[in-house]
Amino acid sequence: MRGIVVGVNGSAEAEEALDWAVREAASAAVPLTLVMVAAGAGKGADPAAHEAALAPVREEGRTLLAAARARTGLDVDGSVVAAPGPAADRLLELGADADMLVLGRRRRGRLGRAVLGSVSTTVVEHADVPVTVVRHGDPSAAPEDETTSQDAGAPRIVVGVDTSPPSVAALRHACEVADRSGATIDAVFAWQITTLAPLPGSWGWAPPIDDYEKFASESLAAAVRAAGVTLPPDRLIRRVVHGQAAKQLVAAAQGAERLVVGARGLGGFDRLLLGSVSRQVLDFAPCPVTVVRG
Repeated sequence: MRGIVVGVNGSAEAEEALDWAVREAASAAVPLTLVMVAAGAGKGADPAAHEAALAPVREEGRTLLAAARARTGLDVDGSVVAAPGPAADRLLELGADADMLVLGRRRRGRLGRAVLGSVSTTVVEHADVPVTVVRHGDPSAAPEDETTSQDAGAPRIVVGVDTSPPSVAALRHACEVADRSGATIDAVFAWQITTLAPLPGSWGWAPPIDDYEKFASESLAAAVRAAGVTLPPDRLIRRVVHGQAAKQLVAAAQGAERLVVGARGLGGFDRLLLGSVSRQVLDFAPCPVTVVRG
């Protein structure tokens, strides 16, 4: 199933994710598939009972898709799939070959911050394709005001870059989006001595702080080359900042169209787990977050 696959459950969060997915599908000129899970249906059920459980869910999905088209003003090529649960399993199955999976992020939890639900967490951790999580209440998830959009200029995509292959994949993905949307890439390499030490050839002594910053700049340049970035220089901002990566990325994402990061799985079973930076930006970023697995 190619194109954009979005999980919808009738909630406000899912509705905002659907609007975002409609605009993304229109921008990329790819089809959109809206997936709804029917709690009362089961693959082993009687065929008539199975269809009876799926039919109203499928019809609700068509209604939601029509409403999203009306809100965004975009008549994307869309379809609705109703399937039995569990929700995370179905989304991973149906989105296995998608260009992107899109989900909503749950409302604020007991600690006063937005948190991922269990379905979103499972999908982000296990998906092999890029997954975008849309924050509830995010302005970019709402239909754009034409005047505001024109005044704001080109959209900005923030990318977290480090020395890992997943971050190179994230930068490459962000550039593909920028190529078609006209966005500017804000490539942020956040570093601390603990994340870069030791420098090559520096065993047994502590180099000057400027050497670390130079090494971080060179690492960012290497990532840009590895990603094959072809954007003109005025649309690629390179920033080397000192500080904890997640905190710096969340700050940089203020006012951004989206934040793109790489998942830091290590192989084997560990590849299913999000790195701490990815998890933190998913919880705290003020804009949609796309997680790309290298």
